[in-house]
Amino acid sequence: MTQAETIQAMKDWCMENYENGADTMVECWSTEDYEGLFSFEGKDQTAEQAWEILKSVAEVYADRQADARNSAF
Repeated sequence: MTQAETIQAMKDWCMENYENGADTMVECWSTEDYEGLFSFEGKDQTAEQAWEILKSVAEVYADRQADARNSAF
């Protein structure tokens, strides 16, 4: 799978996981942001590592959103 195909798969995954923290990526990320996952923190990343980073970021967003909802009451 090429990087472009992987990025499209990531975008599709984010749409499917919109309610699970990936909404920010769907609404705010550009293709360049997804490309950045392959050179995260200045280090080249494999597609597998880029996927791990993507899912970790979505998890952080989901946690923050849950905290915001829970602290509103």
